[in-house]
Amino acid sequence: MAKRKRIKKQAKFFLYVVFILALALICYNKFIKNDLSGFDVKTKLPSNKPQETWPKETKISLVATGDAVLHNSVYMDAYDRKTGNFDFSDQLSYIKDAIKDYDIKYYNQESTFGGPQVAQFPAEGEYNIKGYSSYPYFNSPSEFGDAMIGIGFNMVSLATNHSVDCTAAAKSCILNSYDYWSKQKDVVFDGYNPDSEHMDNYIIKEINGITYTMLNFTNTLNGLDNSISGNEWLVDQFSSQKSEKLSKEFRERAEKEIKEAREKVDLLIVAMHWHDKSPEYSHTPTAANKEIAQYLSDLGVDIILGTYAHVLQPFDIINNGKTVVFYSLGNFISNQGVLVNYSGYGGYGTIVGALASMDITKTVNADGSKEIKVDNIGADLIYTYSEKNFSTNVGKNFKVVPFSKMSEKYDKNYKQLYEDYSEVLTMLNKNITIKPLPSN
Repeated sequence: MAKRKRIKKQAKFFLYVVFILALALICYNKFIKNDLSGFDVKTKLPSNKPQETWPKETKISLVATGDAVLHNSVYMDAYDRKTGNFDFSDQLSYIKDAIKDYDIKYYNQESTFGGPQVAQFPAEGEYNIKGYSSYPYFNSPSEFGDAMIGIGFNMVSLATNHSVDCTAAAKSCILNSYDYWSKQKDVVFDGYNPDSEHMDNYIIKEINGITYTMLNFTNTLNGLDNSISGNEWLVDQFSSQKSEKLSKEFRERAEKEIKEAREKVDLLIVAMHWHDKSPEYSHTPTAANKEIAQYLSDLGVDIILGTYAHVLQPFDIINNGKTVVFYSLGNFISNQGVLVNYSGYGGYGTIVGALASMDITKTVNADGSKEIKVDNIGADLIYTYSEKNFSTNVGKNFKVVPFSKMSEKYDKNYKQLYEDYSEVLTMLNKNITIKPLPSN
């Protein structure tokens, strides 16, 4: 009997111990373990390790402008005959501050940096120097590129209708230009290739956890296709005026490159030098260009930056919000304000462009899925000022002026220009904020 009582007591004690241990384990898991999650286990001091929260967002910003068309008036305005040096800093002095707060800063280099080609361009005089050339066959000094990089531009497209303007020396000019840009380590560029093996090469960069690249194609070489016959790989082309067979090959290659790039980056930008059937100096994008934009959007392109028109065209958001398109940002700098007999909007079309801006937000969810959103779209209209001499077709004292800094000093009609070109930019979509004119 005593033995049974002892066994009962032992059993009760055992159950009591088990209960206490279970209770201790519950308390540890529920209270103590959780309380230690923010502490260094060795020192019992706070580890300052933040708790993960989902979704995670990172953001970058982009500013983009149009064509740098370096007529002889533009580069001679920057040339010092005594020193033999170019200084474009005064022409660009307003732009440095206008773009300084953006992460990606894009422009289109319309004319090629072919290096001095004295044999091809021997003309020299008051309005030109040997080795360089203006319309209709451009070859431009690379010092302009130095100036643009110097004020912050870090993305540039090269493939345009003027890519083979050096004609007999086209290959040399393109390779010289490629060599120049390839040495700019912080610049994303595309449009030219050093050899046939590098046709699908492009540069990928990362800012704030967002990877991005820019691809560039042209639809026309101004009928000078034979200048690179057999070496078509020199320029990234989307179609050809030379043959339907080449057009098919170019389009297939472009599609392959776009699809491959889409898999490698968060943000995919395409700079498109538009269709050869698109008229220059028109403020309305053609049906052909809208078709190309839709095609690029269907391939997954996030942002399309159009060039070729030399005047401002509207922006739009297409394909159910998938793609932001600027059909043309006009000219960034040129002498077309003197050279072009342009009748639209008071004849100012070729000297009014834009600095377009936008935010890019990357959202990553706990399951690893991600989303890229382009929003907060804005613009600052820009004006290429020069002192014009219509008898000699020469401009001087060039300066690119944002309309947010405009005054009657540059154009007495600037307020009406602002209204006119704000209307052009918003012709298809009004979801863009245009910087106001200065209040004074």
